Parts: sequence; structure tokens; C-alpha cells
Amino acid sequence: MSSTDDSPGLSIALGSGAARGLAHIGVLKTLYESGLKIAAISGCSIGAVIGGFYAAGKLSEAEEYYRNMGLNDVIRNFDPVFPSGGLINGKKMIQMFRDIVGEIRLGETAIPFYPVATELSTGEMEVLANCRLWEAIRASISIPGLFKPYRLKKKWYVDGGLTNPVPVDVLKAHSAGARIVAVTLNLPPTAYRRNWIKPLDEETNDKAFLDRFPAMKAFLKKRGVSLPKREEKPGMLYTLNRTFHIFQYEIAWRSIEMNKPDYVIAPELPDLLFYDFHKADQAIAEGKRVTKAFLSELRS
Repeated sequence: MSSTDDSPGLSIALGSGAARGLAHIGVLKTLYESGLKIAAISGCSIGAVIGGFYAAGKLSEAEEYYRNMGLNDVIRNFDPVFPSGGLINGKKMIQMFRDIVGEIRLGETAIPFYPVATELSTGEMEVLANCRLWEAIRASISIPGLFKPYRLKKKWYVDGGLTNPVPVDVLKAHSAGARIVAVTLNLPPTAYRRNWIKPLDEETNDKAFLDRFPAMKAFLKKRGVSLPKREEKPGMLYTLNRTFHIFQYEIAWRSIEMNKPDYVIAPELPDLLFYDFHKADQAIAEGKRVTKAFLSELRS
């Protein structure tokens, strides 16, 4: 997907945010339908997933895939592995990426695409290059503790959101002349109602969480990992989820303030948990809503 407009257009930095990142589909689709040229995309984590699909001309296929996803499909995609650097292997997601984008390499996409990941040994952000698109996407989504780190060209990578959850600076280095739009999914932690202001309800309970993922629950039970029937304190999975929200919010907004994109689009999806990929309709609709508001202001 690209415009024939000869103007520099817009470059889009797509932020991290797990299932909330399906809003990126609505953002990109609305920008495209408006006739605005998208000159380049950077992305990390879910931003790398959706940005990669768009850059490869496969956004429609990705939208269909996610809109047809039910909770059972989400569960099947979470292939457990323990202990091995993370709870989820990621092989099933790799297969989905390959099914949609094939073996296209970075540099071969219809528009320039700059996915970022964090190199585990140095802790530094890297703009991935000279690899297949699906490899770059898998490296960028490796949420520590949840997904296994991904090995690429003799380096281990984890989630790009650790170091650059909204990679505006990458576009400034690679996309001269175009106006930059940052799409951030990181609301303040207090905005996440279901899993913040009810700190000791079922959302904090690892057993209740795993009841939704029977394959992972059975996997842990088989290996002797037991969970208490009732917890009076935040569980491991709750703590991991909340910690990621907190530091990504802080890093994202400080990055935006420092790098000063021309525009910021901020979908609001406080009720979506990180695994709510079966709620694509809600996320995509919100992406469309905020982008239409952005376009209205842009043209006023």
C-alpha cells in the first residue's frame, strides 16, 4: 500500500502495547484511505508486527487474520516452553508471520520499514536489517519473561519496547523531509482499570489467569509448578504485566518529549489486557476513531 503523491508524506512510528497494538491496523488503514502518503514506518513489538505487514503490502491479510481470531486461537498461539528464557516459545507466531509475509527481506518491502529490538547482552536498541522480515518481527516481540529471546546473526534479542517503545528517533535518522507521526499505546498505568485499581481481585491471581490458558496451565502442572488457590498479593504474571506497563509508559512519553514528533496519535484502550488479541474489532475501531480525529485537526 502506498500513495502516488510526490510530497514527502508522513512517516509513522508505531509503538509497543501487545494486543492494544491492533489499533495500529485502524490507524494505518485510515491514513491510507485518506490519500495521505506513508513514506516510511518504524516499529517495535506489536508496532513491528503491524508495521511490517503494512510495509509488505499485507495489512488486509493481517486484519482478516486478527478479526477472525477467537480466544481459543489466542491460546493455541501461546505455545508454552519452561524453563527456557520465557514462558512462550513463539514458533506458532513465527509460522503465522511467514504465512502472511512469506520470505521477503528487509529492504525489499514496498515502503521503507525500520523494526527495532533490544540486543540482550549490551542492552542497546538496534534497528534490524539484512534479515527476513518475519525474523525481525519475531526478534522485536520478545517480551522478557514471556517470550523466549530470539537469536539472529549470533545475537540474542528481546522486545524493542525495552529501549525504544515509540521509535521516533529512528525515523528522524532515516526519513528526512517527511513529517513524523508517533502512535503511542502507553497510557498512564492508572488508566488500566481492569488490572490496576482493583489490585487484589481476579486480575492479580495467577491461577485465574492460567484458567484462561489451559495448555499452559497443564504444561506447568506437568512440571510440578503449583499455584495457590487464592492469593492475597499480586501474582507473578500480574506483576510482570504491570511492570511492563509502568516502565513502557515512562520511557514512551519521555522519548516523545525528547524526540518531538510532528504529531502524536494515542488510541485509548485501557480495558484490553496484553493477551486480548481476540478483541481486534474494538482495537481497530479505536485506531480508526483517533486517526479520523487527527485528520480532522490536520486539515482544519
